[in-house]
Amino acid sequence: MRRKAHEEKEVDLAALVDILGNMLFFLLATVSFLQLKTLNASVPALSTGPVSTGRAVDVSVEVKSTGLVLKASGEPADTSQKAVAVQLDIPRLSDGKLDTKTFTDELWKIKKIAPETKNIMIFPEQAVKFDDVVDTMDAAREMPSMVDPNKKVPLFTRPVLSELVTGDEQDRDDLK
Repeated sequence: MRRKAHEEKEVDLAALVDILGNMLFFLLATVSFLQLKTLNASVPALSTGPVSTGRAVDVSVEVKSTGLVLKASGEPADTSQKAVAVQLDIPRLSDGKLDTKTFTDELWKIKKIAPETKNIMIFPEQAVKFDDVVDTMDAAREMPSMVDPNKKVPLFTRPVLSELVTGDEQDRDDLK
């Protein structure tokens, strides 16, 4: 019996490199390049009851279908300042939008008296649109600088989102 000489076969790598090159080209052509951006936002905390912030001014706003109800009470950390007691109804504008300008101006008055206060409680009614809640949080978070309108001045940077509890307990979702 004759033995055949063992022949080594070579793999043609040119075709493999060509296919991998084409695959790499199409992969790079179809990948969308992401541009990462950051959003300077603090996430609101969720609460079902009152939050006490110690010796500071407690600020809250009720977002209603008729407008905003701003409430602030307490004593600022600076003992030379007088106690704050604010309850103000801010009706919606004639076009149905919230009057965030007046709201921000009133918050600025409170912030000047109690600059250490960072929390604001937001109580939206169930019928209020989410956009109104977001507009309220944005208006409470910062305002344009009076010196340089291109810069922002922080107001209440820690919004606490809660539910507005009405007297009708049978409509509450958490009791069902």
